[in-house]
Amino acid sequence: MQSFGEKLKSLRVDVKRLTLAEAAKQLGVSKSNVNNWERGIAKPSLEMLCKLASFYNCTVDYLTGYERKSSHAKAMAIFENLPEEYQDHIAAIIEDYNNMVNDKA
Repeated sequence: MQSFGEKLKSLRVDVKRLTLAEAAKQLGVSKSNVNNWERGIAKPSLEMLCKLASFYNCTVDYLTGYERKSSHAKAMAIFENLPEEYQDHIAAIIEDYNNMVNDKA
């Protein structure tokens, strides 16, 4: 089972494909804050935890490990077991979809 920090890093790198600096800028925090959360050195405030869940399009329960097996977690488990070339293709489709949705907003 992934720790809180491991989940954050996976969502940042594998899902959003952001650097520490890019994520920090979009979240309105310092790069060291994001790094410390991902490394388990510090925990975000409750307000920031909610912002992280919204930013990464998941639930607070998923981030904190209180969900047994959410649909997001199931999807991530399936995704992580795919060959890398399929993961890249699916990630590109998701990124295109996100861009399309953001352009309409």
